Amino acid sequence: MTELANAFDLSLFRDRPRAQRDIDRLRARLPDALLLAALRLLPDSPDPDQSLSLFERLAAQAGRESLALLHQDRILLHYMLALFGHSYWLGETLIQNPDLLVTISRDRHLERSRSEEEYRESLAVFLKAFPAADLAALLARFRKREYVRIALRDVQGIATLAETTGEISALTDVVLEEALREAEADTHRRYGPPAPDACFSVVSLGKLGGNELNYSSDIDLLFLYTGDSADPAGLREYFVRQAQLFTDILCRATQEGPVFRVDLRLRPQGREGEPAIALRQALDYYARAAHDWELQALIKARCSAGDPEPAQQLIRGVQPRIYTEKLNFAAMETALVARERMGARRRRTVSRLGPAGIDVKLDRGGIRDIEFLVQCLQRIYGGEEKWLRSSGTLFALQKLHDKGHISGQDFHELTLAYEFLRQVEHRLQLQRGQQVHRLPADGHQLEVLHRALRLQDRELLPLIETRMTAVSEIYDRVIHRHRRRREKTGAEPLPAAPRANTVREMSFAQVLERLALDSPALHAVASCADLDLHTRRNLHRFLSSALTSPERFSALMENPRRLEGALALLETSEYLTDTLVRHPGVVRVLDQITPQPAESQLHPASPAEENPMAHLRRGFRKYAFAIGARDVLSPRSAFQSMRENSRIADVALRLALNMVGGEQTLAVFALGRLGTHEFDISSDADLLFLRPPDSDEAEARAAAESLVHALAAYTREGSVFAVDTRLRPHGDEGELVTTPQQLDRYLTEEGRPWEALSFTKLRFVAGREDLKPETLAPVWHRIVEIAAQPGFSSAVREMRARLERANRYPHSFKQARGGFYDIDFIASYLMLRHASLAHGNTHERLQHLAQIGALDRPSAGQLEQAAILYRTADHVIRLVTGRARPELPEAEHARKAVEDLVGAILGRPKGKDFQDDLRETSEQVRGIFERIFAA
Repeated sequence: MTELANAFDLSLFRDRPRAQRDIDRLRARLPDALLLAALRLLPDSPDPDQSLSLFERLAAQAGRESLALLHQDRILLHYMLALFGHSYWLGETLIQNPDLLVTISRDRHLERSRSEEEYRESLAVFLKAFPAADLAALLARFRKREYVRIALRDVQGIATLAETTGEISALTDVVLEEALREAEADTHRRYGPPAPDACFSVVSLGKLGGNELNYSSDIDLLFLYTGDSADPAGLREYFVRQAQLFTDILCRATQEGPVFRVDLRLRPQGREGEPAIALRQALDYYARAAHDWELQALIKARCSAGDPEPAQQLIRGVQPRIYTEKLNFAAMETALVARERMGARRRRTVSRLGPAGIDVKLDRGGIRDIEFLVQCLQRIYGGEEKWLRSSGTLFALQKLHDKGHISGQDFHELTLAYEFLRQVEHRLQLQRGQQVHRLPADGHQLEVLHRALRLQDRELLPLIETRMTAVSEIYDRVIHRHRRRREKTGAEPLPAAPRANTVREMSFAQVLERLALDSPALHAVASCADLDLHTRRNLHRFLSSALTSPERFSALMENPRRLEGALALLETSEYLTDTLVRHPGVVRVLDQITPQPAESQLHPASPAEENPMAHLRRGFRKYAFAIGARDVLSPRSAFQSMRENSRIADVALRLALNMVGGEQTLAVFALGRLGTHEFDISSDADLLFLRPPDSDEAEARAAAESLVHALAAYTREGSVFAVDTRLRPHGDEGELVTTPQQLDRYLTEEGRPWEALSFTKLRFVAGREDLKPETLAPVWHRIVEIAAQPGFSSAVREMRARLERANRYPHSFKQARGGFYDIDFIASYLMLRHASLAHGNTHERLQHLAQIGALDRPSAGQLEQAAILYRTADHVIRLVTGRARPELPEAEHARKAVEDLVGAILGRPKGKDFQDDLRETSEQVRGIFERIFAA
């Protein structure tokens, strides 16, 4: 209790009496260890008061399972408190939906953006659970639930701005699709079907159209329809009603709030126009009557839901008016006047509010100025250079730079300002879920914003003013001065800047065109005619990523032959492809794919060089990639690959322990797959922490928690690996760190059969080597005693049966009858019953058992072959898909890739059904299992 009371100084909090009340309430509900862990994390929160208050509410309302999960998963606790500190709005969502804690804990793939298809699948599952509920409420709830994950990636610095806004936009499209499906069905029920050839399209404009939506943006929509109906008035009435039903679903007030705020003012004739308009009428309006600002809004037009054809026809039809063949200064001037009028109003507002009232969107040099400038340049040059006709602001900026229409310095300043100001906007909107762009006047809220942006020693207001001043100067120079110069001298519009190797997304044909100019050797490799669709798609992803900066592209320019090696990886492995796309420079590893990790290679040369953990994460990623690449390019034993993965995990553990200052405090032991040198892609590390009996318990626990966090936390550099500490005495309820004497006493008095099996894999990895003999020998002695007790065999068999019943995969080669768990149980059981320990992997353990006569040679041989088959299949599935799944993939390409690579490793004949092999093997394994345990 004293330790808890002195955990930290209450001066951290703004409202100290309330903080003390919250802590007292939490103390009554939570284990001291969990509360202490939470309190230690609060200083890192942007708003510790808010984090603590929301945590107290969650503890009061959540069930025991949710609190137990937080107790056992400290990374999840860290994520939850971070979310609470950044967003009261989404904190409420998490409190109302505590099942999200399970989802976040289970889904460790925070590095990866979710695709539109994944959101579509998630929404289908979510809606099935509530078949009779109001759709509007369900869609609003689903959107906020998914925002929790998106925001976590954002505030942890894992996702870029483009990834965050892209995910929000993809999620929005999926929600719009579902709302439109409901509106279409409702219209059909009420009024019958429309004409057979009628089509309806939801066109998005603004930020949604550009795939750069905020957390709390209005969505700008336009509804189009087509159809050669004999009753045009009837067709119009039908789709107007459908548009109204669709808008009602999105805007309806529910307990979850509206799904979205919809803005239809950009439709033809604005507020006076029809809710839905025929395509022919829309094309006529934009050709004859549209204002210039209305044409400019169509730069970002795209189809978000419904039939894409009407939207595509509109976009094709209006482009001649949006993009001129020659410079159109009249069009630019018209929009400029409107902008200056708006700016004059904003400047008056800012003068009243003072510097803290800066509007990062509308004030001079803000987000809107950058977007407006980019669109003006697109319109000027997009007539002759169609490649410039793209919707996203950052993407368009890079294209303009690439074509020499923006200098390198201006591109750098505009990109820096846009990304920073959008981050400010996001942090403001996340807090309460409101559409705000203005800095708070309250000093405390400004401090919260400063901490949320992680500016460290940089002051917020001067930084914002610097960024916006730079934008204003560029805006004036590029538009005003250029216009005057053109009017007086007829000079060319803008001096061309050197072409840069920067682009964010192009079609595959455009990528090849770019390569042909920059590197004919790379173009020759990339334009191979025999690439299948899957490989070509992954190659497109990789090259588009590599071309986003000269630094990234240099990894290929240095040695074009690296791309040849990468093609096999792109064809076979989504895991390796994702690494290449996120970190193109890792392709350099292919020059020599035999990894030789050493501590000196994973540690920076100087502590002052950079964040040591960031260096470690990059080094671990590099060697893990090298191991996987070698498995694809030069297939070899899965056990050999897993041993190399285990070795780099050991190195990472030793280095991370040193970085958190725990090498003199802790001894770190591995169990599970790391304990048997079978660590693999997406494996969790099962760890046990021990300390000397005379050491400080709190210091040891803090070091262990810091180590777990350093290894498992997701950051912009990724993570090292997940850590599981549940195999410690008393599991989740036990102390995170124990002593050798406490462990010995626990096994003597309370050790259970399943723990005896688990502790046969105990292996020292890092830290206090003097604790190694004090731990390993007594543990072995105690677990052999457990195995000698009456009923041990039946207890092991019942434990195996429970795992079999818990299996949820129909074709599992791990948990199901005759799966790998049968082999694992046999090996550990026989070692204990014969009191003969073997260090090493499963294959080596089985060989040892045959040598000492604990297992007959024929049975040992069958089990060895089964272990090789199972572990090879498991390893290859992880390598191909990037996920641990104990059955063959369902997708055709992934399944074939798995079968081909397993065949190359094991020398299996082609054409033989792999699932049949697994089934036959499971029958053989179960037969041996039954014989051993019957005896």
